[in-house]
Amino acid sequence: MTYVYGDSTPFPYDVDYIDLSRLAVDCAVQLMSAQHAIATSLERGESLGQERRAEVARINAMARSVEAALEPHVKVGSAADRIAQRMLECIKGTASAELATLEHEAAEESSHIRNIVGRSGESAQRALEGFLLRHDLPGTQLSLSWSSAGEQSYAATVTVKTPFGIQAIFNLAIPPDHLWSRSRRVGDLSPGLEVHFPQQSGWLSKRVEMAPLKLDRLFLSVVKLDSTSAEFRLRKSPNAGAGYRVLMTTAEDQRKVVFQPLGDEGVPDAEAPLSLDGDDAAQMLAFCARVVESTCDLSTMRRSMVSAEYEGEPLGDSKWPEAVAERLLEQLAPVVNEIALRSGAPGELVLRRDVGGGRREEVYVTKAELYEKVLVLPPTRRGSFEQLGLVDPLRAPAPLLPPAVVHRRSSLPPSSVEVAVTPVPAP
Repeated sequence: MTYVYGDSTPFPYDVDYIDLSRLAVDCAVQLMSAQHAIATSLERGESLGQERRAEVARINAMARSVEAALEPHVKVGSAADRIAQRMLECIKGTASAELATLEHEAAEESSHIRNIVGRSGESAQRALEGFLLRHDLPGTQLSLSWSSAGEQSYAATVTVKTPFGIQAIFNLAIPPDHLWSRSRRVGDLSPGLEVHFPQQSGWLSKRVEMAPLKLDRLFLSVVKLDSTSAEFRLRKSPNAGAGYRVLMTTAEDQRKVVFQPLGDEGVPDAEAPLSLDGDDAAQMLAFCARVVESTCDLSTMRRSMVSAEYEGEPLGDSKWPEAVAERLLEQLAPVVNEIALRSGAPGELVLRRDVGGGRREEVYVTKAELYEKVLVLPPTRRGSFEQLGLVDPLRAPAPLLPPAVVHRRSSLPPSSVEVAVTPVPAP
């Protein structure tokens, strides 16, 4: 599906960036809202902690003063001494009880704050998950992986590495009518596939010769695909038996195919892998291309987020929601501002897409609609959204460029348009 700007010049990404922008702003607002709840709770906890420490110091000082005042009167014998002793014990008991109460209140408050921080963190993760389930920003890198789960099915995941620092893993829900909904043999994709592999021959004098090795009856037990490599584990049954590990890599426009035997437990043999060349390498690359072609839609079948990291660290830091929101908005800003310049109508983001028959369908969103989403945040949390032009209309600056400028060529870098598992092409 081809998109164009509002001025009918080509849009560089085959993505509904209007819907993406709407959902991204939603996500960023929820992240900022979670960050505000976390920060407010931590600040309240620190404030209460300071007040509590001051109160503890005051009680202790009071108890010491009373003890010092009564100590000269505490002597064994007279009634006054016994009164002083009981007063001293009463003061110590009362102070201890009050300190215990303060400690209990501190523990309850600390638990309450941890709950708020935990729930807010979970809310932020759900917001992030909801966005990544629907859209990938240009520049996102995807890696697919699936392995046999029993004799008849696969367990599949996709790793999503975003340009705003998040790396997340999602389970995939493969529909029953999909090719990869059940275990597959090599022959299902490439009938008659064979390569030449060293094998012993001869009855009397054992020697090693290159002999044809048929692969089409082997099962694809494990498949891993990313933008620069593909790995297959081919075994006698879906998840058991000996077989072979095939690894294909591309580096500096050079393709390499290596072949290595697997033992009965699926572990590669100690011997060095064999590098395939010529027709053998060509056949394996063609087989890889067929696998990649058959999996192009799998990354969109995301079901739930299994794990997520920000800059290589788990999402446990109390400041990650704000950091991710700011990075997400920074990624959006250049494209959103370019769309705004080319939309023609002030205050709108407009894209059009070809629907066939010489017709185009327009998709748009107003900045006022997006700004309404931001209004749920306190003013101190709205600043990052201004880079998208989402500001109070009463104080929005007048356009700096004349309308003619909307017909200029795009300043967006063309290198950022790739969002897919890059297939390993057949030679």
